[in-house]
Amino acid sequence: MTEAGAAVPPYPEHILDLLEPHLRPDSTDTALVDPTTSLTYGELDGLTRRVAAGLRRQGIVAGEPVVVRARLSGWAIIALLGVLRAGGRYVPVDAAFPVERQRLTLQQSGARLALVQPGVEPMTGPWLSVDLGPLVGGAPPPDRDWRGPDAYTYFTSGTTGQPKAVTVPASALAYSTAARLAYYREPVDGFLLCSSISFDSSVAGIFWTLASGGRLIIPSDRPSNLVAVQQAAARHRASHLLMVPSLYAVLLRSADPARLAALTTVVVAGEVCPPALVAGHFATLADTALYNEYGPTECTVWSTVHRCTPADAIAPTVPIGTPIPGTTVSLRTLPGGEPVPAGAVGELWIGGPGVASGAEHHRTGDLASIGPDGLLSFHGRADDQLKLGGVRIELAEIERALTGYVGITAGALGRSRHGDGRITPVAFVVLAGEPLDTRAIRAFLLARLPAVAVPTRYVVLDRLPTQPNGKLDRGALDRLASTG
Repeated sequence: MTEAGAAVPPYPEHILDLLEPHLRPDSTDTALVDPTTSLTYGELDGLTRRVAAGLRRQGIVAGEPVVVRARLSGWAIIALLGVLRAGGRYVPVDAAFPVERQRLTLQQSGARLALVQPGVEPMTGPWLSVDLGPLVGGAPPPDRDWRGPDAYTYFTSGTTGQPKAVTVPASALAYSTAARLAYYREPVDGFLLCSSISFDSSVAGIFWTLASGGRLIIPSDRPSNLVAVQQAAARHRASHLLMVPSLYAVLLRSADPARLAALTTVVVAGEVCPPALVAGHFATLADTALYNEYGPTECTVWSTVHRCTPADAIAPTVPIGTPIPGTTVSLRTLPGGEPVPAGAVGELWIGGPGVASGAEHHRTGDLASIGPDGLLSFHGRADDQLKLGGVRIELAEIERALTGYVGITAGALGRSRHGDGRITPVAFVVLAGEPLDTRAIRAFLLARLPAVAVPTRYVVLDRLPTQPNGKLDRGALDRLASTG
């Protein structure tokens, strides 16, 4: 079964072509606000062009990777746009991430140049750390951008448990952004950016906003600072917000609705959206539209979308909707890749200009079905990957970190499946003799993994369950995780 979105929206060959109508030297419209900075589009234009000119003086060539190592900030936005305008592709490294995770990304990036935010501790390596200060000084640069073939590279877990590089062409990002402009009718006036620069959900907010001529509002350098989110929403009368469902649920429970009253559009993405979240949203912000987006990094942020209704709050699951304009989805059998019958569950294949590899289709490894209403429903992963807090991560990566802890002789993850579709990891460990110290284990894992990937529940076993052939019995672990 195959479903197609609306016709492909007109889009340029490069993402910068969508931004340039707003990045004008004479523009006094506000482009960017963070806790310490406010820039007009004219100022953002001048700063990013100067960064680009400085990178050109460093000898950057078209398509070259440039690391942007920073916390979520206006500084980071200036740096990554400067890389694009110099013809490079940016590789974001969140300076708030565990040091080992940062170092691994730097090593795998292949970058010769790195733009490092002031105050961020430098890391030694083969790259050249470049200070933005001298790059933005001097006379205005030439009024032209260089065009590189690619926009950015993000790292997501691969089948080996090691982070895998996904490079997205500038044309694919232009398409993805144009599809947003075509699908969402409410114009972006003020977008609350609450995503780490190391997660591709930040891409949606940054380029959607700047291609709309809106204000990009960064409440804090910590995306989970919900007090700052509420303050920024009220102070700047933000119109749009994107969050992972689990964080948005906390915001709804803690928020003063009056501070969020200006929101016209809320998007949740990166995790399963539970029906209870839809109920909480409409109970708190009845007049604000809520959308559930789905899409892998390999397909340029988003591929399907569903506008939620109060009826979704009492449904078994919340749909991931229909394909975005210009995208096609099909459901295929595993492993043969044959079309599945109507209503059956199959592997989700995605096609269209957003497929970063340029291939006809991307096999997601996700399971889905299409209901009689034409809406896609998500049924989990076909392999052993999890998507937690917007981060796609392999069980193997978590397990490798877990078994690196002194005192754990064997360890593995089970998946606890909740009635609303959420999946949480449960750690099963065999100890060398010392009592279980969950605080110490969590501290050890937090230094090596994204926080959302660190299990909160630990179970001690005498030995891990195995199949008759001696291999780990993951089914048994999943049953233990769900019933314990």
